[in-house]
Amino acid sequence: MQDSRNDTEQGGRKLTRRGLFLGTGAAALLAAGCALFQRFSSTASVKVESFSTPASGQKKRILIITGSGRENGNSDILAAAFAKGAREAGHSVELFSSARTPMLACMHCEKCWSTGKPCVIEDNFEKLWPLLERTDLLVFCSPLYWYNFSGHIKCVMDRLYPYSKKEKLRDLPIKESMLLMCGESHFLRSFTGPAEAYRQTLGFKGWKDRGRLFVTGVHKLGDMAGHPALATAEDMGRNA
Repeated sequence: MQDSRNDTEQGGRKLTRRGLFLGTGAAALLAAGCALFQRFSSTASVKVESFSTPASGQKKRILIITGSGRENGNSDILAAAFAKGAREAGHSVELFSSARTPMLACMHCEKCWSTGKPCVIEDNFEKLWPLLERTDLLVFCSPLYWYNFSGHIKCVMDRLYPYSKKEKLRDLPIKESMLLMCGESHFLRSFTGPAEAYRQTLGFKGWKDRGRLFVTGVHKLGDMAGHPALATAEDMGRNA
């Protein structure tokens, strides 16, 4: 007859209902923890990390292309911090807002250079390409939209196509590049997509990767204000 604790015999050991409940609960928690780890840890082959390389000591012409749709948004603040550090170090810095100076994506019409200019589409790219053609170091600064670059800055990237064709009249003087990004996600793996696209772009163009900065956990307007990453961005600008 069972006693009041409803003990059962198994392998010479008594198991109570409470013990079984606790054991099952612990196993469930362990399984849930493993699932969360697999879901949110970086499992991609691309290593998403922030870093910067030592400066050469030369003064450079730097162009920062921003991708924030909000004026004074978090990525705008990040870009401003980088620009501040770069100017303090004596670099020439220009900023171009891809959201507030919007342009079409590449139409793949294959009419590049047919008019003597890189592109036949008459839009804000006409304001951008002269800046690109006097740039030593190109900096992309974008918010994370749907695990990728913002659509605004992606249009800019697509419009670089004329400088990548075999039939191009001239190439860009750009030799180096940097990537600054921020987003609501608290996990670096969320930046895997743009990090890999950026890496592939550098390899294709032969640009030297001078550094990357990924800032997690910022979403609301002003979340970046006072963020420790701003000091890092300034240092990256000084060491550009």
